[in-house]
Order: sequence, then C-alpha cells, then structure tokens
Amino acid sequence: MGKTVSVRLPEKMDKDLDGLSRETGVSKSDLVKEALRGYLNEARGYYIALKRLHDGDDELYTTEEMKKMLGFD
Repeated sequence: MGKTVSVRLPEKMDKDLDGLSRETGVSKSDLVKEALRGYLNEARGYYIALKRLHDGDDELYTTEEMKKMLGFD
C-alpha cells in the first residue's frame, strides 16, 4: 500500500480534475498519480541534461553535427 499525501488544489483545478475523472472513469487519485509520474520523469530528464551540459568532460554537438553523424543529411 502506498503513502498518502495531501495537496490543496485551487478550486478551478479541483473542478477540472473532477470533470476529467467523470469523463474518463479514472479516479482522481489515479489521474493525479499519472500526472505526477509524468512530471517527475520530465523533471528528472531535465536535471540530468542540465548536469551533463555543465559537465566539462562531456562533448557537445550541434544539431547539424548530430544529423551528419547519424546520416540524416
């Protein structure tokens, strides 16, 4: 069983969540978990990319260089 987390939502967001839950038949809890899962994956990827961008050991390539290396010219 998972951990319970309480979140205070603005009224409009709560109404939107209620509406989507009714329209899709998916519980509000499952909708929030899916949205949070997507956000966490995006944020994780962003911070990994940012860290690599500032890592002096990594080599950087332009889009054009990557296209040429991958044979997309």
